Amino acid sequence: MPQARKQPRQAAPVPKERASFKTLLAQNLNYFGNLEDTMLKPVKKIVFDTAFEQVTCVGFNPDGNVLEATIAIKRPTGYNGDLCHTGSIEYVRFFVDYGSGWEDAGLTGVNVHDIPNATDCEGLPEKPLTYVASLRLEPHQRCCTHPVLPRVRAILSWQWMPPAGNPNWHPVWGNVLECEIQIKPHPWNIFCVLEEIGSVIGKEIEIPALFEQVQFHPIPIPDPPPFTVGQLAELYGGGGEGGAKKTAQAKEAAVDTHRFGLHDLHVLAAEGSGFDSELFTSISKQWLEIGLDLEKAIAAFEKTKADVSYEELECLGLEELFPERLVATFRIKRAAGYSGDLCRAGSREYVAFWADWDDECEWTYLGTAAVNVHDIAQIPAGGLCYSAILPVDLTHHRRTCKEPKIARVRAVLSWAVPPSTTDPDALTTWGNRIDTHVQIRPGDGDGELTARIRNIGGIAVEDFQTSGPGVGLTKAAPVIFANFPLNLADSLNRPCPFGGRVEVEGQFLYGYYYRVKVRKASDPPTSFSVLGDSFPLERSDSGYDIQTSIGGFFKYGNPLDYFSRLLAIWSSGADDLWEIQLDVATAPAEMSIIESSPWYPIMIDNTAPYGPPALIPTMDIHIVAGGDCKDFDAGTEIDGTFIADDTYFGSWSLSTEPNTVTTPSNQPVADPALASTTPAPWPAGHGWKLRTAPPPAGLIKMKPCGYVVRLDVSDRSIVNSHPDLHNHNHIEVGLCLRKA
Repeated sequence: MPQARKQPRQAAPVPKERASFKTLLAQNLNYFGNLEDTMLKPVKKIVFDTAFEQVTCVGFNPDGNVLEATIAIKRPTGYNGDLCHTGSIEYVRFFVDYGSGWEDAGLTGVNVHDIPNATDCEGLPEKPLTYVASLRLEPHQRCCTHPVLPRVRAILSWQWMPPAGNPNWHPVWGNVLECEIQIKPHPWNIFCVLEEIGSVIGKEIEIPALFEQVQFHPIPIPDPPPFTVGQLAELYGGGGEGGAKKTAQAKEAAVDTHRFGLHDLHVLAAEGSGFDSELFTSISKQWLEIGLDLEKAIAAFEKTKADVSYEELECLGLEELFPERLVATFRIKRAAGYSGDLCRAGSREYVAFWADWDDECEWTYLGTAAVNVHDIAQIPAGGLCYSAILPVDLTHHRRTCKEPKIARVRAVLSWAVPPSTTDPDALTTWGNRIDTHVQIRPGDGDGELTARIRNIGGIAVEDFQTSGPGVGLTKAAPVIFANFPLNLADSLNRPCPFGGRVEVEGQFLYGYYYRVKVRKASDPPTSFSVLGDSFPLERSDSGYDIQTSIGGFFKYGNPLDYFSRLLAIWSSGADDLWEIQLDVATAPAEMSIIESSPWYPIMIDNTAPYGPPALIPTMDIHIVAGGDCKDFDAGTEIDGTFIADDTYFGSWSLSTEPNTVTTPSNQPVADPALASTTPAPWPAGHGWKLRTAPPPAGLIKMKPCGYVVRLDVSDRSIVNSHPDLHNHNHIEVGLCLRKA
């Protein structure tokens, strides 16, 4: 039976600066003195405070292109409510520097709550609880001959989103952490071949015009075979254990024989298998022929246990967003010792995951993840940070929000040899283990089969309005995105509709079949369409599997095999209120349906803002003085009006074209000054001005030329299940500047 959580003494009260955080900021945005370049004077200086939360690791999974930040939650209170309430957000914004400055990779985060202190079955404190915030990265890739090792910065900030494009922003509650990562090379292609030949001959080779269109297409070549122990001995200088003839530099670059010869040594000396004299004789002969001391290497192998001089596990946490995954972050410390560079097979860092779900001091093996690593001569001084990821199905381990479910988890790192799947305490030659506590998202936990959709269009179903005038829209509050976690659907917390490709996600019920149906809310109950189009399902290891329906029914995959929980993709239809339902069946047939979800409402808006000849346009632009498409003297101030509106209006922007190095231009501004999120409705709209010469300061005198003033208008529909994509349109008005 699960042990009762032991409650330690009462926690310290939450300081008023934390409890009234937003109120204080509303009074003075620089109340805590974390802002630079502002005239606002701070009231109480608090910057980089990690008393409540701290990002402890930054990692990257090269196969999945996923950035990971591990967050330690240290206190029982101070997070705006328990699990039955909203709680608060730990925001993380990632920046990536490839060598030419920081690039904003995006925003993510986790939802945290007040959870009382307690101790586990071994008497260890459950705090800190560790969470993981992840973000997909679209990396800059190169050929395997040119390692790409960008530096990653993670800014953790409680309840205050780190602003976009500002890598030097200082959080009040939170911190900043950096580490270099390694990007997986793209497959060999014609560009790589010619680049490599050019480096050999010392001359850049231009891509022939005939091959320009296919220069980046992969060349199907076999995977490189792993090095033999003889090749590794040659690569690493015959081992690093000794040899007076070796220079200090050579000794530093050398790799210990019992490291690169681990495969043979493990076969011969590892416990749990019988001794094979013929195999021993064969390996002894091979080692003798290449000048390696097998006896000395075996002695070193037997003395080495849990060595972390090459790699070390540093953090472990649970990513609670759907689907849930355990994430272990480890650091690679050396330039060599990983069985070859990026153009070779390299070696694997294995991480076995264990859990004590019910606080019984009994470990359950969950699975092993592997990450491919290589020798990288240009390794930074601080090493490289990687993350191993294992999806976990926690359906049967949930409790209600009134009973926080805390579990102890363990990760065991082992280089080249998979760790034990039966002994959670076993450590191999190279690697280590760490334990931590995680919080499992609340739920019914009864384990019964339930047809339930989790996300629609990237939004959790609980963040939809289900009744009233806004039915089918997102709630006017922060929402959780399945693939782009914890962005805001709209910066002003306005409710949003959906458009384009709507992705439907839900729990995988292995061994069953399902189908997803859609209908207009006004249609008869028996009228619906089935979403039966095939789609790719991303695997946990690498690559994709194609999900193909059988008469509109799909077969659930194994939840441990896949990153995503994608059930169907809907190319949404006409603007209207629609509904979506999930059926679960024992076979791909109507008569086999055993469970159906509720009908979930979703408002569809696929209409972009539009201009004339519509009777009432939602976008338009004109020049008032002088008229449209007329000549004006250079230096003239040009006045105009614009319309920017929509049922679900998002924002507008004004620009002047061209605006190039050879023909620079000033940009039009709204008159009077307006926020870009303020609509300019028909018929009056708003005014704009374009000054074609100074003043004020910062403007230039525009050259005589033909120009257009362009108006861009976006709605706030969540298009293609992506928070940053919206229905969008633009319109221009022309003018010509002549010499004065």
